[in-house]
Amino acid sequence: MKFIKSFLDAVDKVSVWAGKAVSWLLLVLIFALTYDTFMRYLFRSPTVWAFDISYMLGGTIMLMGMAWVTVRREQVRVDILYTRYSPKMKIIVDAVLNMLLFFPLFAMLLQRAIPRAMYSFTIGEFSEVGFWRPILWPYRWMIVLALVLWVLATLGWVIRDLYKLKRGEEL
Repeated sequence: MKFIKSFLDAVDKVSVWAGKAVSWLLLVLIFALTYDTFMRYLFRSPTVWAFDISYMLGGTIMLMGMAWVTVRREQVRVDILYTRYSPKMKIIVDAVLNMLLFFPLFAMLLQRAIPRAMYSFTIGEFSEVGFWRPILWPYRWMIVLALVLWVLATLGWVIRDLYKLKRGEEL
């Protein structure tokens, strides 16, 4: 049990660190979009890179931050029902829904994301949606890393909840 607890604590620390680290990218995103807006409307000279930067940074911030949100258990919920449940029922609902909905969905996402990232790296894929055309493999691998962190954070949540349900104490 000591190994599991130390592993889950390590996952929590990495998830929180990643979430805090990528939160600084929000400043870069704000600067890039502000710069592009000024260039576009004041000088009639839009940038070619702002669109690609915005979806890559925005996606990175959102995806890498989700493991942090999961560790803190701050997801959006339908509180109309959830707040009325007993603590034991909340644990059961969380565990069942995570096992029935979250894990199968993310297994499918990882099943698609990993080969896509490998292929992107192998062929040196470039973005086809903007004029700048940056390489895409770092972004594709970030998606895989973020999904893995999110799954590990959720797994930690479920393991802790099931332990608490069985033993009546925190892991």
